[in-house]
Amino acid sequence: DPDVKKFISVNADVAKHFVQGKLEFIPKGPDELANDEGSPVMVDGKRCGAYKDHEGKLHIVDTTCTHLGCEVEWNHGERTWDCPCHGSRFSIDGEVLDGPAVKPLVKIDWD
Repeated sequence: DPDVKKFISVNADVAKHFVQGKLEFIPKGPDELANDEGSPVMVDGKRCGAYKDHEGKLHIVDTTCTHLGCEVEWNHGERTWDCPCHGSRFSIDGEVLDGPAVKPLVKIDWD
């Protein structure tokens, strides 16, 4: 049945992204970003997403998508955090721009 094969294929891809995002090595800290740069970073041993705006202000969010827990990735062209699993998109401050996610990403405080 082609629908079953497609379902299995899509879900296998989601599982791959879910696991990859949890295991990737992230060498950068938020303070290492250049102005207008976004990247996954480590904050207190946890994977987060940081964007440093044109004025040098950091915007840091938890990169776990609020839809089903995949790890979002930085989209430099759009300046958004995008989920590879189901297509949710979030602003630099974690606000939902496109679903299926309905809750924003969690903001992380950085001193």
